[in-house]
Amino acid sequence: MQEFYRREGEVGYSTNGHLVVQDLLQRREVVDKVMIFTDCQLWNSTGDGGTLAQAWLDYRRTVAPQARLYLFDLAGHGSAPLEVREGHGVALIAGWSDKVFDVLQALENGGSALTEIEKIDL
Repeated sequence: MQEFYRREGEVGYSTNGHLVVQDLLQRREVVDKVMIFTDCQLWNSTGDGGTLAQAWLDYRRTVAPQARLYLFDLAGHGSAPLEVREGHGVALIAGWSDKVFDVLQALENGGSALTEIEKIDL
């Protein structure tokens, strides 16, 4: 237990989600989708100024212009770590169910979650 306490804080107390995108950017790895399952509390604990928003902008501008970022908000704190706009290739999906795959398909085909909801017969 003492070893646990000794290492406390070693990696910070935040989810450095920007590092995922920075790694892709540094390796110039082209992917079509990045999916992050999170509570959307994606803050930089290193103090180097790197943010998910900037990393994503740089990645799309220099490596993969058609890439899409899907943030799955599994906690519902009501915040988003970057601006969620279609032109930025970013989608925020609140929660999780097996129907999320239908929503992803709609988004890929230019639709929205509302497209899928409107298909439901009441």
